[in-house]
Amino acid sequence: MIAFNFNTNYSIKELSDDENLVPAIDFINQWNNGATAFTFKSSGSTGNAKDIVLSKTFLIQSAKRTIDLFKITSEDHLLLALNTSFMGGIMMVVRALVARCTLIYIPPQHISTQSITDLPPIILASFVPAQIQKIIYNTSEDPFMNITNILIGGAPVSDSLGEDIRNSKTSCTFYQTYGMTETASHVALKNISTNDKHYTALEGYSFDTDEKNQLIIQYHIDPKFTLQTQDIVNLHSVQSFEWIGRTDWVVNSGGIKFSLETAENTVSNFFKNRQDSPLITSYKEPDEKWGERWILILACNALSQAEEALLIEFCKTNLGKYVYPKEIRYSKKTVYLPSGKIDRINTYKASL
Repeated sequence: MIAFNFNTNYSIKELSDDENLVPAIDFINQWNNGATAFTFKSSGSTGNAKDIVLSKTFLIQSAKRTIDLFKITSEDHLLLALNTSFMGGIMMVVRALVARCTLIYIPPQHISTQSITDLPPIILASFVPAQIQKIIYNTSEDPFMNITNILIGGAPVSDSLGEDIRNSKTSCTFYQTYGMTETASHVALKNISTNDKHYTALEGYSFDTDEKNQLIIQYHIDPKFTLQTQDIVNLHSVQSFEWIGRTDWVVNSGGIKFSLETAENTVSNFFKNRQDSPLITSYKEPDEKWGERWILILACNALSQAEEALLIEFCKTNLGKYVYPKEIRYSKKTVYLPSGKIDRINTYKASL
């Protein structure tokens, strides 16, 4: 654990050779040396990562929005437990710089029930779902007792994980974030602790959709912009939407279209009462008969034929008669992107 106190004129030298922290050290040194713009890599979850340049002004606007929302002061502690090569991690650094508060760093791979319960009071932390699963499934106590608010990003929170969070009886409030590198972190939040189904826009943002129900983000503060996304949503108002999935991962199987993310969420509900709930991902393959077919990949020992049959019937019941995995594969290797998201493509390749 490392603590950075930004309540003074803080100059960071080479404090760590941790590959997850080195980008933050470089970033802070640039920040203190007067840089006015910064280059970031997109997450690479749907292809090759690309360079994105954001101004210091825009980063500060994003940080202040979160600081005001959670009433963060210079007396508070923030927790950094993400790779700072990516926006989710680096924005926690920016919030600490702007609020001039203390940033506690724990290497992402060292996140555990013990490391979380040993923390001083934390007003805001950010994790990916896999980290929350690791913490919450290994204790019957409240490991989040020292944390007031948690942001979860990088991947959708499944219904079963959301239910586990609500059943944990913690006083900590959990939010699913919606955002991307181009928007300098989240533009909308969904309260998991109250089982909210809709994302609500943060100040300065509004939403629209195109003819394919893909989300359009509009920012109304300088630098004003409109951003077309590949996220399919149900728009409830200009301030609220329900996320369905990404266009990239929509399967057209026998003329029936469905989202892999939605399908995976249903599969997670099949396993929700099991102690050894597997990590779940999917891929789609071309198919002569169906056009495309859904390949379900489970990170666990192979299910019996009877269990596979039950899983397929569960999918048919909950997703539709013809929406079920055309093949179930098992992989002992779940590949992650540096951002913390599951790497669908390479996890799929590992299952071949």
